[in-house]
Order: sequence, then C-alpha cells, then structure tokens
Amino acid sequence: MTFGRAAAQDLGWKPDRRMRVVVTFPPGGVMDISGRLGAELLGRVLGQPVVVENRAGAGGNVGTLAALNAEADGYSGPRCGRLRKAR
Repeated sequence: MTFGRAAAQDLGWKPDRRMRVVVTFPPGGVMDISGRLGAELLGRVLGQPVVVENRAGAGGNVGTLAALNAEADGYSGPRCGRLRKAR
C-alpha cells in the first residue's frame, strides 16, 4: 500500500465500512509505527476507520498469507517491508 499516492488521488469511491491493514511485523517496531501512521492518514482521507492488524512470523509470510486470503473486497491489504542483504 502506498499511502501517499492513495491520499493524493481521487479514488472515485467511498468505503462504507472499516478497512484493515495487515502489518507483517510485530507491534512496536518501525514497520508497525509506519503502518499505523499511514493507516491514520488513510482513515482521515477516506472518512472511515482503518484497523492495523499485526501478523508477524515466518519472515512476513504469515501476514502476507493473511492478506492474500482475505476477502477480495478492497477493504484489506498488506503493509510489507523490503528485506535487504546485510553488508
């Protein structure tokens, strides 16, 4: 999810219920905080609450599978990080 682009574009639709962002990292970390800040911004723009659900484990696979297996209604999406190779 790219929150900045979502906020800048006219979406052409308004959600009628809460949305869910699945963060693939444990609570309290950088990805959790950035996911919550983005969800807050997205909620203000859309006028609906956006719930952050932390689903950590298996290198992000648990949360990614939770987002993939969610109902395909446009109300759920992942907030995944990019892994970088240590130098």
